[in-house]
Amino acid sequence: MDYDLYDDHALVDGILNNNGKLIEYFFNKKCSGLFAYIIENIFDGNVDKQDLSQELFLYLAKNNWYKVRQFDFRSKLMTWVTVVAVRFFQKKRKELIEKTGSMPLNDKMWQEQSHAIYIDQRMDLHIALAKMPNTRYRKVIEVLDLQEVRPDILAKEMNVTVDNLYNIHRRALAQLRLVIGRKEDYYG
Repeated sequence: MDYDLYDDHALVDGILNNNGKLIEYFFNKKCSGLFAYIIENIFDGNVDKQDLSQELFLYLAKNNWYKVRQFDFRSKLMTWVTVVAVRFFQKKRKELIEKTGSMPLNDKMWQEQSHAIYIDQRMDLHIALAKMPNTRYRKVIEVLDLQEVRPDILAKEMNVTVDNLYNIHRRALAQLRLVIGRKEDYYG
């Protein structure tokens, strides 16, 4: 089967019907770029792609694909999966950082350094956001990524479609990368 030719409805149907080959294609091929993005931008290259794939699979497959059943085709499937995955892994990363509070005393120095790094990163992010020339882009990052407001709510507030909001978000992240000096990540 050439799953590249499947539309979103066929992919979702295959996933919900537990088509093993389609599920393998989806997580190993279709989501490959997404995992590369998450590895680099959320975990700073410190995780394995296979681990991410398995984590996301378990999350989406839980309760008979409950999360996938919530997909309502108002956006492209990969756009929706990207938002779900990024939020899921941002939460995972945050939990890992918070988990350091339960470490034994001999690890307290590492914990304090980790917390200081986290605070520095948050401060750097807010400084970088303030330097962004496009206030609309800044708002999208602040609301979607920091306040974790649902995209459909922000899209309605901004009077744009959800797909358009995702495009604005992509451009906003590219501008943010430019502001913080990661020009190699800017694609236009």
